[in-house]
Amino acid sequence: MEPEMPMVFTIRRAFIWSLGVLLVLLGTLAVVCIIQEQPGIKIGVLGLIILVLGSLLGFSLSRRLVVSEDCVVLHRLGKIKTLRFCDMTAVESMTLRKRVFLTLCAGEDFIILSNAYGGFSMLVKLLLAKVPAQSISDDTHSMAVAPPVRHGDIVSCWLAIALVLVILWHQLSTGG
Repeated sequence: MEPEMPMVFTIRRAFIWSLGVLLVLLGTLAVVCIIQEQPGIKIGVLGLIILVLGSLLGFSLSRRLVVSEDCVVLHRLGKIKTLRFCDMTAVESMTLRKRVFLTLCAGEDFIILSNAYGGFSMLVKLLLAKVPAQSISDDTHSMAVAPPVRHGDIVSCWLAIALVLVILWHQLSTGG
């Protein structure tokens, strides 16, 4: 039974939620620092961290990959890129630790995907079934048998949440 088309893949929600919680806590910490009249450098550094993580959250929320019968469409913040399966000349992959990068090439155009997408195993199998067989590298065939799952980003986010909670508790209990 073939999946219903089009299929939509997004960045894993566990990462999005943990990043959102981290941003709320950092925002709370920044407000506490402002109320307690902490040094400007402390508030500025917090603001910079919030800006960077907020950008990451915005980019992560905007990423959406749509796989249809004849093409793949990548939606990113303000950009859309479409590659037709019949035009694909190469599909290659690279694995670093447990992070996988999958490159889809169609002439000069390309899309790079990672296993940060939810349902990555299904995504890889779906793409490889639609792409011309001669364009798929041996490494990609090997990786597709059991694509690695990476939880490191999510774990790192929760560790950062724990750290910010400790800092926030300390800030509130000692007044700075």
